[in-house]
Amino acid sequence: MNLPSPPPVLPVNPPIHELGPGEELVRFYSPKYGSWDHQRSLGPLPGLRFDHHEVSPGAGSGRSVWYAATSLIGAVAEAFGNAGMIDRAANRRICIVRLRSQFSLVNLVGIAARSLGLDQRIGTTTDYALCQAWARELYEQYSEIQGIRWRGRQTGSICVLLNDRVDMSMLEVVQDCPVDHSDLWPSIARAARRARLRISIPPA
Repeated sequence: MNLPSPPPVLPVNPPIHELGPGEELVRFYSPKYGSWDHQRSLGPLPGLRFDHHEVSPGAGSGRSVWYAATSLIGAVAEAFGNAGMIDRAANRRICIVRLRSQFSLVNLVGIAARSLGLDQRIGTTTDYALCQAWARELYEQYSEIQGIRWRGRQTGSICVLLNDRVDMSMLEVVQDCPVDHSDLWPSIARAARRARLRISIPPA
């Protein structure tokens, strides 16, 4: 049985999860595309689960996304799981941010998804075009939502997407550094091993 396509009309009251002030999110990103708080306006991109950009790729729709996880292992697994390895020498950065405000996310974790006619396959299917269609409908039919919350495909960790309705100044950076930074690399490496990822370390 396949996941359903989004219906023309969704329930009036979606399942909501409130991210509260003080909660922290973890994100890996490439600095060549912008700073830690840069939302990506180009999309939808293949393989990016909940890009809600209009179907024709472009940067002019005003829609943008910012993906993160609520744990280090979740962020590591989602960022590097498809490749099966993490490269210490790669030009990637990690940021840990703390919320200064409350954000309302559509909750697709566990039984909450069933109120939309979905189940946990919405977070595991590789039919990304279908997931993106759902993201567009959620964004368009629920004007108050600021993102989506789901269980990631790689480790079942909680992932979040913040959309263009979020004021990014309401996120405070706690740490922002290269993945090989001496303070964080040991923790990143441990998380990668727990997620069964290979670790590529450049020769000394």
